[in-house]
Amino acid sequence: MVRVFKYPVITPVLVSIILLLVARNPAAQQALVLIDGEIWSQIWRIFGAHLVHIHLQHAVYNALGLGLLTAVFYKQFNNRLLFNVMLLSAFTATLVSVYLGGEPHFVGLSGVLHGVYAYAALQLLQTERTKGLVLLALLALKLVYDFITAGNELAWLDGAAVAHWCHLGGALGGALAVPALRKTSLELLKGAE
Repeated sequence: MVRVFKYPVITPVLVSIILLLVARNPAAQQALVLIDGEIWSQIWRIFGAHLVHIHLQHAVYNALGLGLLTAVFYKQFNNRLLFNVMLLSAFTATLVSVYLGGEPHFVGLSGVLHGVYAYAALQLLQTERTKGLVLLALLALKLVYDFITAGNELAWLDGAAVAHWCHLGGALGGALAVPALRKTSLELLKGAE
């Protein structure tokens, strides 16, 4: 299969378009945001809360972050793999935030972005050990900073605080994606024969 672009384009472009559309649509935001006690009866909210943002600027920053991560780590991803890493990161980010942190009221893609970063850093660790270790150390420092400053209100987020539990959960999801997504669907099917 010939790749037209050097890095996956479809996943970040589609996700970015969805982020911007949801940011402009209050009804979509209400349909996607987490509701206490509804996490398992309305499963789409586990993933949908990551598509909701505080305002358009927040959505644009996260869309740009996804594009930047995809461009920097293009060798680690194809469209399907990036999408699967994002799904697993969203899932764990939500579960960690709700069950470990007791914080079901978060929005934004930043937890998922932490997962994409963690996945790419761990993949780099296999081929470029020093670079991978530096990237993982930076991620660890960022997560520690998030926990130290937890609860601080940010003016650009209209007084909201950083979803530090969501960031941790997303990073864990990215780490879990390394072994979980090691084999492609086709390889898994061949192994079952």
